Amino acid sequence: MASRYRPRNATTPPQGRRAAARQRERRVQRWVVALFAAVLALIVAIPAFGYFNTFVLPPRQVVVQVNEAKHTLGEVVKRARATVNVIAQQGSDPEMAVLPFEIVNNMVDEELLRQNASSVGVIVTQEDVDAEIRRLHFPTPPEGQQVDQASLEKEYQEVLRRYLNLTTFSESEYQAIIRSTLLSNQVREKLSSQVPSVAEQVYVHWIKITDQNLIDTIQNSLKSDASSFVSLARIYMRTDAYADQNGEVGWMPKGAFPSLDTVLFPDEGKTVELNKISEPVLAGDGTYFLKVTQGPETREVSDKMRDVLKTRGLQQWLNEQRDANNVQVSFNSDDYQWVVNKVRELSASPQQGTS
Repeated sequence: MASRYRPRNATTPPQGRRAAARQRERRVQRWVVALFAAVLALIVAIPAFGYFNTFVLPPRQVVVQVNEAKHTLGEVVKRARATVNVIAQQGSDPEMAVLPFEIVNNMVDEELLRQNASSVGVIVTQEDVDAEIRRLHFPTPPEGQQVDQASLEKEYQEVLRRYLNLTTFSESEYQAIIRSTLLSNQVREKLSSQVPSVAEQVYVHWIKITDQNLIDTIQNSLKSDASSFVSLARIYMRTDAYADQNGEVGWMPKGAFPSLDTVLFPDEGKTVELNKISEPVLAGDGTYFLKVTQGPETREVSDKMRDVLKTRGLQQWLNEQRDANNVQVSFNSDDYQWVVNKVRELSASPQQGTS
C-alpha cells in the first residue's frame, strides 16, 4: 500500500527569517558607514591636498641645479624677502617685476663660482668671509671721538644681529652669500689681466630708456629736431651709471657693451658716421639712441671702462662655466607669481618664514 506521507516544502522558520534580515541590515549599515567614511575622507583630503600643494610642495621645489647642488623655490622667496626688506629700509621700492628672476640667475652664478673658482686659482677662506662681514657692519666712530674697542665690538654684534633679523638669514646663510660675493670679486680681478690698457674707442652719447612706450615719442622728436638730443636725455633718461644728465658717456672701447658694438663698431672697412643719431637699439637692459661724436681712435682705456670690461670678462667666464657644467633651471611664470605673492604675504606677517 502506497504510503500517504508526502514531504513538506522546505520553509524558513520565523526565527531564521529575522536572522537573515538582521544580516542584510548589518551589511547595508556597513556599506553606509564605509561610504560615509570614504566621503568624509575625500572631504578632508581635498583641502589637505590643497594645503600640501600650495604651502608644502612649492618651497621644496627645485628651481636651480648645478651638478649635484640644488636650490629651491623657498630659497628664492627668502632671498627676495631679504632684498625687499633691505631696500624698503633704505626708503626705496624694489623692482618686483625682475627681482625673482635676478635671484634665480644669481643663484646659478653663485653656485658656479663656489664649484669652479678654484680652477682659476681663487680660494676664499672662512677668515676672509669673517673679515668681509666685519668690514661691512663694524661701526665707524666719528672722527676725533675716542671709543673703547669693547664698546665698538658690542655695537658691531648688535648691528649684525639687527641685519640678520631684518633679512631673516641665518649666520651660515649670510656667510654663504658673502663667500660668493668675494669669489665673484676675486675671479673678476683674476681675469682682469686679459683687459687691454689701450684699445680702439669711439666717443659716445646715448639716451637710454626702459619704458618701451617712449620709443616712438623720442624717435619722432629726434627726427624733427636732432639738436633736441640733450634736452630729451635730461627729460627721459633716469639716473645712469655711465652717462651724465646730458647723455654723454665718453670714450668707449669695443666689447664694453657688446649689444651696442654692431652700431658703434661696424664691420671691418667701415666706420660709424659721426653726429648721426642711431635708430633705437634694443639691449637686455633697455633701449638706446646712440650718437658718436669722435673716433674711432686708439687710446688708453679709462678706469671706468676698465671696470666695465672686467665685469664683461667675468660674465663671459660664467657663461663658459654654464656650458661646461650641468646647469638646470626650472622657473616659470607660475613660480614667479607664487614667489611674489609669498613675499607680499610674509612682508605683511614679518614673523613668518619659508622653509
